Amino acid sequence: MASPHTTQTSVPRCALVTGASTGLGAAFATALARRHYDVILVARHQARLEALATTLQQQHGITATVLVADLTDHEALRRVERHIRQDEALTLLVNNAGFGTIGPFATRDLDQEEAEIRLNVVALVRLTHAALPGMIARDHGAILNVSSISALLPGPYHATYGATKAYINSFTEALHEELRGTGVRVQTLCPGFTHTEFQQRAGVNTSHIPRFAWMTAEAVAEIALDALPRGRVVCVPGRLNRLVAFLLGVVPRTVVRRITGRLASRVLE
Repeated sequence: MASPHTTQTSVPRCALVTGASTGLGAAFATALARRHYDVILVARHQARLEALATTLQQQHGITATVLVADLTDHEALRRVERHIRQDEALTLLVNNAGFGTIGPFATRDLDQEEAEIRLNVVALVRLTHAALPGMIARDHGAILNVSSISALLPGPYHATYGATKAYINSFTEALHEELRGTGVRVQTLCPGFTHTEFQQRAGVNTSHIPRFAWMTAEAVAEIALDALPRGRVVCVPGRLNRLVAFLLGVVPRTVVRRITGRLASRVLE
């Protein structure tokens, strides 16, 4: 059976990427266009999406469709769901849209925390639910859910963000077992520090983070796409991140909580 990355002229190759206007989403869209996928670019920023679509079409000769939507908005999310259900060429869904907040939970703006849950979790679940029936019927497709290495540890001072990413990991691993034998693959991607606008938007002070800890968005996207047809369900890109993930699995949780709390407090400074 062909994987979603196998070159096959009889099978159309189309990917929908959320949060595609910048950062990791734009890197995924670019990597997929380079692999000869048509792409559907979803985000709030129309000008950025249109500029990226034009570039991808000119450089790679693919079709890039712009779908402007704020996925925290009920009606906009339903519109993207309908598009997914009706697109019989869709072979890959990249659930990348998300954002993080930082600070003591008790003093955070609750509406913003709720919006974070709607985007990071609810939108991802609904779009996955929209995509799966068609992919299962076609016996072909893949869903890549962008999580974070934060999913692997309790996250003091970014409790909501870490919890949403832990949900994504559990949800995706469970789907992997449900989808055995269907021809549909799923992956949860757990990057560490990645050069995007994410930290700036979250208000994270990155001056304490050493340069060797960072990866480019382009490298993360390529690693994830290479791992997907190999059936790697939990993908942690980068040797340092994989070492951290291993240590998180063997160090007592009480120690992990204390260390992450101290590190997070330095970021808040």
